[in-house]
Amino acid sequence: MKSIFELVAKHVEPSIKRSIVEALVEQGLPKAEIARCLDVSPSLVTRYLKKERGLHDFTRIPDVAERVSRLAGRIVYEKLCGNEVYMEIVKLVFHVLSRKYACSIHYLLDKSVNPATCHVCTELFKPL
Repeated sequence: MKSIFELVAKHVEPSIKRSIVEALVEQGLPKAEIARCLDVSPSLVTRYLKKERGLHDFTRIPDVAERVSRLAGRIVYEKLCGNEVYMEIVKLVFHVLSRKYACSIHYLLDKSVNPATCHVCTELFKPL
């Protein structure tokens, strides 16, 4: 089985960050400020916006969309930045995993994973 952490690093976290970047741009935050608050390079912000990184759209799932929107609002209005943002992103990644929202991606990468019977993420990343 491919590592859950590989799945997170290559697919889940970048996709969530892309959604946050898009939400922040919609709220009018400058790209340089987005890069600073998310602790990423300005070029990575551009790659997220061009959809060159973070290819999966978890915001089609209503509870994830709401959490991304709420986090973007906190970044804009509460000036949330740095480690505080990172902690919220990690919580959002755990939420996606605990709800089995990334299972289909894991299956595409590793056909030995059976989303119907696998409960690794639901056990490891129970709702906080």
